Amino acid sequence: MKLTKIQREELRSKYDGQCSYCGEKLGDKWDADHFIAIKRNWITKNGKQVFTDYINPENDTLENMMPSCKPCNNDKSSLDIEDWRSMIANKILCLNRDSLTYQKAKRYGLVIETDIDVVFHFEKYEATNE
Repeated sequence: MKLTKIQREELRSKYDGQCSYCGEKLGDKWDADHFIAIKRNWITKNGKQVFTDYINPENDTLENMMPSCKPCNNDKSSLDIEDWRSMIANKILCLNRDSLTYQKAKRYGLVIETDIDVVFHFEKYEATNE
């Protein structure tokens, strides 16, 4: 769905110009993310992936879109919100397992881990604006 300029501006202001997921202020380059992902059919044609159509076009609506910074939209990809929340919560485990730089920073007290739940900006926003 291609948004009009008015729709895009309305979506941008949905959470006071902040990414609905991380809460960062949206700059000039931001995405309209499908909260419930739309699935696309792809075929290989001449060695390239080519989009053919949507599997669930009913989710391609303005009501299903969230303002998102590019890093959050790329990270969320086509995950549903609970799968993405679990993936984010698992990042500390991955850093402890895979990143020597992170492990060293942690040993020197430069990183302090918490055991807080992943709460998205839109959840905090909606809870305070009910």
